[in-house]
Amino acid sequence: MNRERDIEPVLLNPGDPSSQDEALFEAGSAENYARFGGGTLSPAQLHAAEQAFHEAYLAWLAGAGPFAALEPLARAAGLAGERRHDKRRLHDARVPLPDSVLADVVEDEVADARVLVERITGNPYDRPPTGALAALAWMTTIGERRAVDAWFEDERDRALTHAMRCVDRAPPCLYRDGVPLLPLSRQQTPAGGPPGVYVARAYRLGEGWGFSCKLDLPACPDAAVLERRLLVESWRIRAEERRATWEDVLRRRSEVVYRASSEGAWRSMRGA
Repeated sequence: MNRERDIEPVLLNPGDPSSQDEALFEAGSAENYARFGGGTLSPAQLHAAEQAFHEAYLAWLAGAGPFAALEPLARAAGLAGERRHDKRRLHDARVPLPDSVLADVVEDEVADARVLVERITGNPYDRPPTGALAALAWMTTIGERRAVDAWFEDERDRALTHAMRCVDRAPPCLYRDGVPLLPLSRQQTPAGGPPGVYVARAYRLGEGWGFSCKLDLPACPDAAVLERRLLVESWRIRAEERRATWEDVLRRRSEVVYRASSEGAWRSMRGA
């Protein structure tokens, strides 16, 4: 859908106060449902079913509705189903992709980037770290195209553009000492990583792994709570593409992975 994106702070849902347009309802693809959804709903029935699910989603996120109400509505709209993982082969980057490069891209391409970075960190007050600005480069909900796409067109360093394509394929994930705390396909699970708790995109780099868009967290959030949140986001994404994999969800909802992880870390520190 083409529309102007509002970058002003607007509270769309009290359960996720830093979200913006991604919290709005958008009708799914009736054609995709007919081909891959395996259902018999008419377009009008499908639209009504998707809208009912979205309203229940907003209520659950705001703490005004039960999680148990979501899956039956998602199934009725053909959105829930077996989790599928990416099977595509990964390529090895020849050089690392520094977060400072991506942060510079964001500063050049995104108006009011330091306001929008709240959608990564969930925090409108602190100075954003470089990794958070770098993560903003891949967001699909802040304009007609991602900040990184303009860089792809202009950058002459082929090794660096190849590295950026490798990072593009890497799904953001919550890690502790390099171990993913969310499900990942086998080929996208790193063999190890730096110590600490963080959200990052792990990509193959020579004989090892690089970690791009790395946002360090002050504590480890509840991974089960985060996975449940992303499961619901997977149902939302399937409205447009019912063949979407779990890794597609992590990439397309990258801001939710970061923001929910950061907010969960602070809840963990408070003992909530």
